[in-house]
Amino acid sequence: MDKKFSLTILVCMMVSGIVLTGCASARSAAQDAHLIPTPEGAIPVPLCDEPTWVVGEQEVCRFLVTPLPEEKVRVGAITEFVPPVESQQQSRYTIQEDIPPWEPAIEPGQVTPVKKLFVHDAETGQEIRLGDDAGDTLFEAITNQYVIWRYQWNGLGETTRETGLYAYVLETGEEITIAQYPDQPAYPEIDGPWLIYVKTLGARDYFIDLYAYNLDTGESFLVGDEVPYNRPFNNRPSSDYYAISNDKITWIDGSWAVNIYDLTARTKRTLNISDVKSSAVSVSVSGNTVVWWDRFWHGYDLQQDALFTIPTVPPGWENISVQPANPVTIKNDQLYWALSVNGEVYRFTAPIIRNR
Repeated sequence: MDKKFSLTILVCMMVSGIVLTGCASARSAAQDAHLIPTPEGAIPVPLCDEPTWVVGEQEVCRFLVTPLPEEKVRVGAITEFVPPVESQQQSRYTIQEDIPPWEPAIEPGQVTPVKKLFVHDAETGQEIRLGDDAGDTLFEAITNQYVIWRYQWNGLGETTRETGLYAYVLETGEEITIAQYPDQPAYPEIDGPWLIYVKTLGARDYFIDLYAYNLDTGESFLVGDEVPYNRPFNNRPSSDYYAISNDKITWIDGSWAVNIYDLTARTKRTLNISDVKSSAVSVSVSGNTVVWWDRFWHGYDLQQDALFTIPTVPPGWENISVQPANPVTIKNDQLYWALSVNGEVYRFTAPIIRNR
């Protein structure tokens, strides 16, 4: 799932021993790398005389993140990424949402239109409606086994279903209740049989609790508390602060520490990082690697307990203005992200290389 944000990566600075070189400097690796053509019409970035941190809409210069020589993990050559063409073979199960047009007023006695959700089985031709006419049914996610959906009772019609988060088992048609009112579960993320979500009712001081639920066994438990929730300075959804992949959950808590919970070993650990700021966001995990944004992109190798730096500007683009289009994510030791130049989106990828 793509998570967008609108932070400008145009500053020069030095943070926590990580050297952020000025615009006149460039990574030495760029000399040997294959240069990606600079976009036409790209706007040059003004140079920095000294590392500075500028807040607001003032004109600023580009910083380049330069990994330290002693880092045990580094990012390999940046190349353009072309997403694979979607298979022409139709999935057996598809989702159809029926969202009624907005109406400014409802006449007395008029039936309130609701949002409807259908699952279509291409093999049998059967169409299953989730939810009922007494509330909105909202699509959250689909895998090859489950449809995750949310139900919001409108308070008018009769229903036997509580407001809550549900799963529909595609093979059997079974309905699984994950969590219901008054918990107000929201922002689910799913990986295999495991689903994580937050309970938004009674959110205290903009922080809420993160839960895990196993769709196969029905096991449910609290993973962590103090997860940021719609903080007023950036209004991000809670799911920007947590992720799940390959039986590992990672999240950023209220003290801005990065945490890992291993669902196989049933162990929790907090990464040994001394300078995570309140800008930490957009966390991603895969295998033994965690990545997140905190003024620039960071990675952490769980096996070596090694923090490393993630440069995202490709060689040859050091002196042009770029904007982040998609956050950095990781899958199987490969990083993926996107940058925007003059409204055009460019996608990139790079491998993670470990020094043994």
